[in-house]
Amino acid sequence: MAKLAKPLSDKALKALKTTSKNAVLYDGQGLQIMANIHGRKTWRFTYHFDGKRKLLTLGNYPDISLALARELASQKRALLAQGIDPQEHAKEQRRERERNITVKELAILWHAKRTVRKAIKEETACKEFRRLELHLFPYFGDWHISEMTCKKVAQVFLDFPQSNTLYKVNNSLVQMFDFAEVEEIVVKNPLKRLHSFFDYDDSKQQPTITPQELPKLFRTIFYADKMTKITQLLIEWQLLTMLRPKEASSLKWSDIDWENLKIVIPAERMKAKRDHDVPLSKQALQILEEMKRFKHSIYIFPTQIAPYNKPINSQTANNALKRIGYKNKLVSHGFRSIASTYLHDLDQYSAQAIELCLAHDSRSKVQKSYDNSKKYAQRQKIMQAWGDFVEKCKIEALKA
Repeated sequence: MAKLAKPLSDKALKALKTTSKNAVLYDGQGLQIMANIHGRKTWRFTYHFDGKRKLLTLGNYPDISLALARELASQKRALLAQGIDPQEHAKEQRRERERNITVKELAILWHAKRTVRKAIKEETACKEFRRLELHLFPYFGDWHISEMTCKKVAQVFLDFPQSNTLYKVNNSLVQMFDFAEVEEIVVKNPLKRLHSFFDYDDSKQQPTITPQELPKLFRTIFYADKMTKITQLLIEWQLLTMLRPKEASSLKWSDIDWENLKIVIPAERMKAKRDHDVPLSKQALQILEEMKRFKHSIYIFPTQIAPYNKPINSQTANNALKRIGYKNKLVSHGFRSIASTYLHDLDQYSAQAIELCLAHDSRSKVQKSYDNSKKYAQRQKIMQAWGDFVEKCKIEALKA
């Protein structure tokens, strides 16, 4: 007759230690606890199914108390009595949880756990969660966690600027799924390798500068020899409107909706082949006022060669930047990156609204039914906040 194990006690569990190899204590009926040399104590349940010896991990002590471990073991024995393999049953439960829980729900669980355990300061945790509300939930909040893969996430993140905000959102996302793995909500973190997304090739990025370097750029422009006023205004216009070089240079006066103070560009002139409207900041409207003296042309920025019936060359700003010493440092397309980096790092506006300002088409799979009008009021605020920052940089440049 097999020798029965002496039931464990909390006193024995607290005293359980090992220094050289793993130590195991038995509670009986398949329940045991293993202590490793690092001090971790793990509950395990052993059983036989279809002639094979199997082992299930139930959790760590003291997170899982002795009473709870016995209850869990009892549940496993009940499954065996019904002819169900507890290991396969656990896997199916995890799969069911994966099918039912969304990314937003997982984030709430993760946030609550960290707050209760005081793993980080409450203020930091709240700021981190707010960042997820702005920059993650609009894209992935309603996704079931079983849908999340590195490839799918990276496809959306490709339209984000490589900024500190993106790094933090990415880091939080990976940590959330680490938590899901520990809590056995998922079998394995599917986003473990998402950090490699940041190993991008710099040579493929448009040369640009940081928002903090804008005052220096304006100083260089103000004191540049032989830069025409129209070129200077074009550079500032591209910066303020976040338009691509060709879109900005080919604008017509008829594209301005004066009643609603916005630019409306038809789909055929947009890279994404859909209509794009741009709320006009006070600073952008001032440039239009200055350009009215050239209103003898249908174009806002006309060529300076009579009869002025063509738009200014889309490479005008780029060529001017090269002449003032920014070759391989900044191109006019890089103005969009400066704006995007500044706005994302503010952590005040929805990532969706910022990307809509940039006319990014990252909504092909995630946001097909998204209504642009819902974000228009926020886009107006974004464009004005950006205009105010650009004006502040100009003032700083003039003071230097």
